[in-house]
Amino acid sequence: PDIAGMTTNSRAVQPGFLFAALPGNRVDGRDFIADALARGAVAVLAPPGTLLPPRQSSDDTLVPLLTSAEPRRQLAILAARFYGGQPRIAAAVTGTNGKTSVAWFTRRIWEALGHQPAAMGTLGVTASGVSGVDSGGLTTADPVTLHRDLKLLADNGIDHIVIEASSHGLEQARLDGVRFAAGAFTN
Repeated sequence: PDIAGMTTNSRAVQPGFLFAALPGNRVDGRDFIADALARGAVAVLAPPGTLLPPRQSSDDTLVPLLTSAEPRRQLAILAARFYGGQPRIAAAVTGTNGKTSVAWFTRRIWEALGHQPAAMGTLGVTASGVSGVDSGGLTTADPVTLHRDLKLLADNGIDHIVIEASSHGLEQARLDGVRFAAGAFTN
């Protein structure tokens, strides 16, 4: 099917969306597949062994179930392909302390060198002359939000991006699909 968008939140599903039913620490996205389908999801991404709810009638359209042993990583890769665009140069900063400072310093240095940079992380998204970008309030945004914002930034002339990479975000493969030229570790 044609995919109009994607989400991990069944309440955010709109007709034509792919719903990623990801198991979490407190909530299992697989418990919300029926809700996502009722809201118009046209495909579901989930771990192996997931079953779709029974069809309600013979008129119901068959919905593809995509399974992956690493559904979080697969979602990030799908989001990167769906949105497509990214700034030309991307750098990630991780570590216990200092991610925000290093990201902001890097953005300012790039700006002083004449690039069109942005920083993304704990303080949100900062880019001169670009509005409408919202990283979702996390140090490292979820992959759908991240790749949507990277596309928006690239479409608005941002050619360099520095992203705070929390250990939690790295563990959850949120940054997969981003083409990084550099990485930094603070301590």
